Amino acid sequence: MLETTVCKFDVNVPYDEWVKKFDIDEAPARSAKGIKLISRGVSKDNPEKAIVVLQALEGVSGKNIQENIEIFKKNGAVMSTAKPILWS
Repeated sequence: MLETTVCKFDVNVPYDEWVKKFDIDEAPARSAKGIKLISRGVSKDNPEKAIVVLQALEGVSGKNIQENIEIFKKNGAVMSTAKPILWS
């Protein structure tokens, strides 16, 4: 079954810098696991808040986060603020 993950989190680098790293550095791991990027964006009210919407087989996105958390942190995501919500 497909699962959609909506995750809001803070970034500690400018959004444009974070999104380049997200789109280039992190894309191969998502692709290898069959994770589809639905959307990503920045809050209109606060440029330090981002959102990512991903879709993958059940449990795959969560496992990807666990396996790559240090890369996400290095790229500017403040993982302690990450709030993933799962949807079916």
